Amino acid sequence: MSREPSDVAGTIQHTNVNPSATEDDIRTLCAECLEYGFDGAMVQACWVPFVRDQLAGSDVTVCSAVGFPMGGDRPLSKAMAIRDVVAAGAEEVDVMPNIGFVKSGRFDEVGREMDLIVEASGDATCKAMLELGALTDDEAEQIVDLAIDAGFDYIKNSSGWGEGGKATVDRIEFLCARAGDETRVKASGGIKSLEDATELLDAGAELLGASSGVEIVTGGVGDGEY
Repeated sequence: MSREPSDVAGTIQHTNVNPSATEDDIRTLCAECLEYGFDGAMVQACWVPFVRDQLAGSDVTVCSAVGFPMGGDRPLSKAMAIRDVVAAGAEEVDVMPNIGFVKSGRFDEVGREMDLIVEASGDATCKAMLELGALTDDEAEQIVDLAIDAGFDYIKNSSGWGEGGKATVDRIEFLCARAGDETRVKASGGIKSLEDATELLDAGAELLGASSGVEIVTGGVGDGEY
């Protein structure tokens, strides 16, 4: 299906979560969101108040991530971090469950953590980063079902870092097939061109996380890692 860059732009959460990102880098990210009509600006928690001010009065969503990129924080730490970043101005929060616990078969603990994460998010949109590239088929099925049962607004194939891997059509179709009507799907990781974006949207993704947003909508090929 052919898509216009302007239509794709409205699905992109333009991302800079680089540990070495500077204030000027984040200011540029926000300016690009406004110029190209991106859905949201995804930044580390420390930049949320700055981004909130930069985007004030616009339709661009302020987004951040918690438990990223390792996922091993204690559940209470994640809950407190979520509440803090939402209070600072984040409207959407992407959160990584404990993937090591998933790999260890500790699904009851993962489920309880997910319930706490969703509760802590309150009215903010909450997305589960599931790192499918690190999981077996059975592990992937179980963690998706736990995320849906917990009430996450979105499930996401990867953080874009670590072992989560690139967003692929197969992974997005897998998430969409299990998501049902109440849970949406975000694609993230290695989305670098309009062709990449179109394929993932056609597969059922409703949001795209990408650091190459400008290249995607201007016909280039991005060199960003996430």
